[in-house]
Amino acid sequence: MADADPAGIAEVRNGLSLCSIHHRAFDRDLVGVAPDYRVHVSGRLLDEEDGPMLDLLKGFHGSRIVVPQHVRSRPNRELLARRYEEFTAA
Repeated sequence: MADADPAGIAEVRNGLSLCSIHHRAFDRDLVGVAPDYRVHVSGRLLDEEDGPMLDLLKGFHGSRIVVPQHVRSRPNRELLARRYEEFTAA
């Protein structure tokens, strides 16, 4: 959840380590991460043809993110579910 959201507590389990490009795509609901840690790319992007950078991003569709070995350091599935609902509603 975003830091501004009441559930958006600033802790490791409420975060994803993303580069600025992917972070922006995540914030704009162009990319989502489901509670099973699968990456989903918006249909708006999957249907677009805009060169190698977009093709790279679309290549993540359906893949799983790498999560820390320690369960306590992994993204919180409940918070991911809430954020994923926002992604699917967009």
